Amino acid sequence: MNVLRLCAFLAALTVFLPGAAQAQSGKENCVGVFTPVSILEGGPKAYSLYGELCHPEGGPSDVLQILVHGYSYDHRYWAPPGFGDGFDYVKSANAAGYSTLAIDRIGSAGESDRPLSALVTLHANAVALHDVIAAARGGAIGGEPYETVITVGHSLGTAISWIEASLYGDVDGLISTGFGHPVGNVQDLLLSTIPALLDPRLRPLVGLDAGYLTTTPGTRDDLFYRVETAGAGLIAYDEETKGVGTISEIATLTLAEIATLSIHAPVLFVMGEHDNIFCFGEALGGFDDCRTDETLYLSERAYFPLVADFETYVQPGSGHNINLHQNAAAWRQRAIDWAVERFPPGEH
Repeated sequence: MNVLRLCAFLAALTVFLPGAAQAQSGKENCVGVFTPVSILEGGPKAYSLYGELCHPEGGPSDVLQILVHGYSYDHRYWAPPGFGDGFDYVKSANAAGYSTLAIDRIGSAGESDRPLSALVTLHANAVALHDVIAAARGGAIGGEPYETVITVGHSLGTAISWIEASLYGDVDGLISTGFGHPVGNVQDLLLSTIPALLDPRLRPLVGLDAGYLTTTPGTRDDLFYRVETAGAGLIAYDEETKGVGTISEIATLTLAEIATLSIHAPVLFVMGEHDNIFCFGEALGGFDDCRTDETLYLSERAYFPLVADFETYVQPGSGHNINLHQNAAAWRQRAIDWAVERFPPGEH
């Protein structure tokens, strides 16, 4: 049961289908798309993965940012509906000239398939993400090949992006937020997870599979936020819309911790100043020194020995969910400036 509870801290597209779903955001330049993906390397593409594909006003870019959410979230983390531009990473990236694909990871509570929880490991997620990247490069997303692909991860989504990049080396850059080395004190975190079967709203999604997990009601504020600076209304929205993760993802966490040793692509490493999970001295403990960009750099640089271009950014005053705090625009601008400097977008 301890392993079950540990996961509280964490927090497609081979074909642009004619019957693609209406984008859930309702944005004019967005469309929902599905793709068959694998969860086993070399295995059949037996599962359907949903993503929301959004373009700049001028049309598709030649650079695609693939947005990978964390534990117990879905693609809405990047642009929570009804909360305006202040928390909308998608709109900011589109305005800067980038196409974006915000996915619902396999096994999430979004529109993608949920296999048996035992099959939903971090490696399985990385294989599925690789299928998405291959589709993007092969021209199967919207009919145009993307010359450049950047993964933008948060929390467990960052861990998955690291594993994918280490296994396949097929991304041009990584924007990594909300995950570090190593995970800190987990004692409080162990008390913050329950089987999703115990949540009446989530029970129909996961059927009788007890390996799907979610957070204990009332714990997300301390886990994922600095309450004083969280976006107004977002903690309550977060609790009402929370999703699921799996015990198998947690059991394979060590894959992410070692994956960074073999990554080569440029990395922007972002952490909230008051990240409860990864920052030294915060409520739940951690080992990263998140006081300044420089101290964070010193904390993490050794874990990326093959990355020649490694930069860090600390978002002041923010907790773990950096995109859902009042000053979220600051980290978005830093991420976009970093991307434009290295991978300037152009039109197809």
